Amino acid sequence: MKNLVIKNERNYLVFAGNAISVMDNLPAKIYELRLDKEKGYSLDEIDNNFNITQKLYGNVEQISRQVLQSFDATEGNLGVLISGSKGLGKSLTIKKISSEALSIGLPVILVKQNLGNITSFIDTIHQPCVIVLDEFEKHYTNQTKTEQDEMERQDCLLNMFDSTLAAKKLFLLTCNDTRNLSEYLLNRPGRIHYHFKSNRLTIIEITEYCKDNLLPELHDRIPDICNMGARIPDFSYDMLRAIIFELNTYKSALEDVGHILNIGGRTRSPFDFKVYFKSGKVETGFDYINISSTRLRLDWYGKQDFCRDYAYINPSKAQWMGTDNGSLVLTEDINWPTDDDVKTDDKVEKIVFIPSKKGYLADGNDDDD
Repeated sequence: MKNLVIKNERNYLVFAGNAISVMDNLPAKIYELRLDKEKGYSLDEIDNNFNITQKLYGNVEQISRQVLQSFDATEGNLGVLISGSKGLGKSLTIKKISSEALSIGLPVILVKQNLGNITSFIDTIHQPCVIVLDEFEKHYTNQTKTEQDEMERQDCLLNMFDSTLAAKKLFLLTCNDTRNLSEYLLNRPGRIHYHFKSNRLTIIEITEYCKDNLLPELHDRIPDICNMGARIPDFSYDMLRAIIFELNTYKSALEDVGHILNIGGRTRSPFDFKVYFKSGKVETGFDYINISSTRLRLDWYGKQDFCRDYAYINPSKAQWMGTDNGSLVLTEDINWPTDDDVKTDDKVEKIVFIPSKKGYLADGNDDDD
């Protein structure tokens, strides 16, 4: 049996055996980064090809195409952050991007735990590749390092995200709560170029998923499921799957399902809204609204005069429109104008509420009728 001796400056590595290959570059495979206190960092090939068998909903494929196209177009590193509550498809999006990266010859390296400052090792990889840090804030804390806590903080990796490595890298990070991220990562597109925020499912996603997975004879429940999703701020695929399981298995009433499942949460949900006037004018806004409330104030800024205006409404009167894009439409109990001295022939004909994903008209469809 022959020995293979590799010299790196004054350091010698001795390998025994014939099953050793010397390569110029890492093959396009999936690796997990590991650390041995004596041998240092290494990459272990793992048996996973990131094949995605389930249907992809929402904008997962669009995000994947945009990220890889931007990475190809840039000369330096590209950082991508996907944030949001659990069950919204963050890991699936990372999986899709990584799968497409493999298909074009990019190795994918998974960092599954806090391995300290990995910058120096990553810099030894002189080829473009993908570095995945799933649940980044869980493994790399933003808290001050103490003698009792030997975990490296997020700050130790800041230089790694900068465009100063030997070869450009695509960094894919997921995060459940951005409040636990370093101020030197957020709002710093030089380090993290993209920040895709997954705060909730859109109405289109809920409707499409229900059509694919709910028994056909139960499709008349879809508008009510959308209504339930609109009332839960962090409505996720986990919740939607549980609801569909109960309905398909027991044919229960949706109200009963809502009572027994571990879902609910806060009463205020983020909504984009459009205010439609008889004159044809349309105003838009965004607010956190309790749609079970009997009276609340809805504020917006006029597009033409930039003046603040508002109406008092009764959102509990809103009725669900069972269209594919879906919306809560309020046509009655709208008090506008609120100032008795304002004389106008105009009137508010309806207000359309769209459960928001990102703080703007998330479904991207202006046809709400």
